Amino acid sequence: MKKTLILLFLLAAASTGLHAQGGSNYTMFGIGDLRNTLGASYDGLGGTQIAVPSDYAVNFVNPAAWGIVKTTRFQGGFRFNQQSVTNGSSTIGQNNGKLEGIAAIFSIDTSLGIAASFGFYPYSSVNYSLTTPTSIVANGNTIGGEIDASGAGGITAGYIGGAFKIVDNLSFGVAAVGLFGKTNSIIETILYTSESYISINQRNDNFKGSGFKAGLLYTPLDNFKIGLAMSSYASLHGTSELRYSTLSSSETSSDTTIKQDFSTPMPTSIGVGASYKSGKFLFALDGEMQDFSSFNYRPGKAQFRTAQRLSFGISRLASFAPGTAFADRIAFNIGGGYNQLYYTLNGAGINEYFASFGMQIPVGGTAMMDCAVTGGTRGATGNGLVQEMFGRFSVTIGIGETWFKPFVRE
Repeated sequence: MKKTLILLFLLAAASTGLHAQGGSNYTMFGIGDLRNTLGASYDGLGGTQIAVPSDYAVNFVNPAAWGIVKTTRFQGGFRFNQQSVTNGSSTIGQNNGKLEGIAAIFSIDTSLGIAASFGFYPYSSVNYSLTTPTSIVANGNTIGGEIDASGAGGITAGYIGGAFKIVDNLSFGVAAVGLFGKTNSIIETILYTSESYISINQRNDNFKGSGFKAGLLYTPLDNFKIGLAMSSYASLHGTSELRYSTLSSSETSSDTTIKQDFSTPMPTSIGVGASYKSGKFLFALDGEMQDFSSFNYRPGKAQFRTAQRLSFGISRLASFAPGTAFADRIAFNIGGGYNQLYYTLNGAGINEYFASFGMQIPVGGTAMMDCAVTGGTRGATGNGLVQEMFGRFSVTIGIGETWFKPFVRE
């Protein structure tokens, strides 16, 4: 019976009567959605950031960019997600909101590009909730019912590191990273009978892992930068608590709990980017990849593969020269790209396409408010899949001041 219930749940996306709320239904696979962008400043550029340093935003992908920041800064924000999910015959809306990461950069020596940074940010996110109708045949009678499935949680990354200039046109940055977090998922099967029957399968997972990030930022020509970023991790470890419960008016209720350990390799990621400044405009491109083919955490009906991401961004830069009109002190960003997610379902790859728009608005002194909207599509109908149209709205606040005064060198 348990195997049947699990199979019915895995086929939930193929049901013609899909109802859902929460986040993306695809976050039920693997460790959920990987967070490729953090902070509205880079969200507005389609997540393009490997070769895009900023005086006012924390770059979570390339630590070499930290040395560009001129003030000690603190950053935090919020993201709201809205999805419209369809399987070709019915459509449902769903949404959620979550706090973004919080981070600090300490600009220690601007001439040598020495800076330190620490913070926390979401590495992956799980958030789904759906109901699927089902039926069984018993003694020649068809009994209707439903399968309610939900999941929440994710993995958080904490980091601490620093950056410095190797030579005038080359910066290096590195950070130690710790991964931790938990997820929980519930599959509840309810049969509509005079003798009520409910089966509940619950799983709670706790994660821990470690790794590091490193990056280079090279300026071979004036206004032209090349960035290289990588992250490498040891295996991700954890403990699972599995609980199987049955409630029935005609049978003795049962409750079984099993605990077990798990471990999975975590793939190395590598990315390269380039940016060019021309007058008031900045143009940037990024490419990233991370091979999940050896990943083995809760595959289900998913097959893991290499994740790939390509993005571009264009920014109309702000000016802070004395006498500049307020409208020219606002930076405007657009971007877009393609994201090949790290799994396939029913032999079909799950990919997303997206476009973005953002603004960076001064709110006094060196404080900045970044706002960004990203819209796109993920997956496709047919072959037992669903298509999601998504919108993401993010707001980030960054404040800064000078803590370390430059001194004269002989």
